[in-house]
Amino acid sequence: MIKVFLVEDEYAIREGIKKSVNWEANGYSLVGEAGDGEMAFPKIIREKPDILITDIRMPFMDGLELSRLVKKEIPNIKIVVLSGYDDFNYAKQAISIGVEEYILKPVSGETLLAELGKIASAINAERQDELAKEKYLQDMEEIRTLARQKFIHDMIDGKLSMQESLEQGRDLGIDITAACYSITLFQTFPKNQNDHDSTEYSGINEEIYSRIKEIVIDSERVYIYEQVGDVICFLQKADSYEEMDEITTLCVESIEKIMSEYADFIYFISIGKPVERIRDVNNSYRNASRRFAERYMLDESTVFYNKDTEPEQKRIERLRETIAAEKNSSEDIDIASLDINKLDISGIDIKMVSQKTIFHFLRNGTLTEVDDLVDEYFASLGEDALKSMMLRQYVLMESLLSALAFLDSLGVSKDKDSEILGELKNPVSYVDTVEQARDYISSLLSRMIEYRNQVSDKKYTEIIDKARDFIQENYQNEDMSLQLVASYVNVSSNHFSAIFRKETGETFIDYLTRVRMDNAMDLLTCTAMKTSEIGFEVGYKDPHYFSYIFKKTIGMSPKEYRRMKKDS
Repeated sequence: MIKVFLVEDEYAIREGIKKSVNWEANGYSLVGEAGDGEMAFPKIIREKPDILITDIRMPFMDGLELSRLVKKEIPNIKIVVLSGYDDFNYAKQAISIGVEEYILKPVSGETLLAELGKIASAINAERQDELAKEKYLQDMEEIRTLARQKFIHDMIDGKLSMQESLEQGRDLGIDITAACYSITLFQTFPKNQNDHDSTEYSGINEEIYSRIKEIVIDSERVYIYEQVGDVICFLQKADSYEEMDEITTLCVESIEKIMSEYADFIYFISIGKPVERIRDVNNSYRNASRRFAERYMLDESTVFYNKDTEPEQKRIERLRETIAAEKNSSEDIDIASLDINKLDISGIDIKMVSQKTIFHFLRNGTLTEVDDLVDEYFASLGEDALKSMMLRQYVLMESLLSALAFLDSLGVSKDKDSEILGELKNPVSYVDTVEQARDYISSLLSRMIEYRNQVSDKKYTEIIDKARDFIQENYQNEDMSLQLVASYVNVSSNHFSAIFRKETGETFIDYLTRVRMDNAMDLLTCTAMKTSEIGFEVGYKDPHYFSYIFKKTIGMSPKEYRRMKKDS
């Protein structure tokens, strides 16, 4: 229904206009009336009609003054002016205000309906355009999300100057001006972490991350950067350290409330120290990231704070107890009985190895986290304990066996193990000092992750080919989405979005739109199908939206494209 408001000071004329038109039968709703502009204005602001019909000459406030005020408050309103005077000066003023029609009295119901019909058609077209724009922006959200994430990532990495940060942030709707900044990291795993691969699709994981992102979707103080590997990075800003504590506390409490509903999952939150300069945000990230690496060593949900509080001391004790328990409870292979000087990796039954900290990290960690994990791992063992060569031998053997178990999980044969490990297959030369032991484990983890990434790159080519085939076969489905395709190829939506862009050079929505437009152009050229039928055929059930997206993408309407092809 098109909403109409009527303002006329002469009661008889006002009643005559009301009765001369069958409003509802013609698609209109008369939402209010008034006898002068002063009485009308507050009612109009409250009702927000689509069309205002007003007389010009009225007591207290005339129609032109009313029109100016209403246009200022409701810019899109359409105004029809009624006048008993064929006065050019009135008409000129009405045009300058933005009045749609200037009609001389007396006006018949038929004439008024005809004029209203033209205006209603324009209103409906504007509404369709607005809906099409909204849907287009929703469809393009993947592109906008990637742009915002790249901006936050570059800012955290220190790649942007203050001016660049302000300008890019403004373009993306992110206001980064504040007195202080902080980074908070979040990730969740199933409690059985050994069976978890963070890149694989999980409906529950998607649900959890979606709910957590909704916490800050309307926040002007918290922005999200979703890293590959399902780590959510919160960039928080505040006008004081006290406000930062409040924002962080609210964020943590909101996450904990959501995660309390998922008994089979554990989660980790790491809070970086606040910094006062945007260029120092990387320091807050590094602070949060170092503690965050401990998540690979823990079996229960943990919040890592940015200062040495009593809970933090208990956390360190609990971490040491966890590592000790992991070693004491391992009955599969007696590592202590292995002679590091006579180690033959080809003779070990890898399926008997279950050193979960290193193994879990190799499955889900990143190269940038290697140093943090090694630092925290060694810190958990204790400086005095690491002075023991026997303990260092144990740690190196544990790491090597975990690496071998990981290679086995990737389907690597024992013959190739030695080739991949190279000089690292023999840890005997790395046990003399703590630094040597640290370097060995860092090198071992880095080499394993680099190999894992090489295997993943080959796998990604197959995944993208499978995704492309799925899109080609199902692009007519209006419900086709990034999440649907990610689920089909068994990859998390965040990870799929990243690898699709890396492998194809375009975003998922750009690729899907191109496939649909290519097929639409073929149908426009080679068939006599109606535009609406073609839109339906290529996945757009709304013909107006199809025309909108076609013109946005191709640069002309479907009808103009068809005409151009015929003329050529």
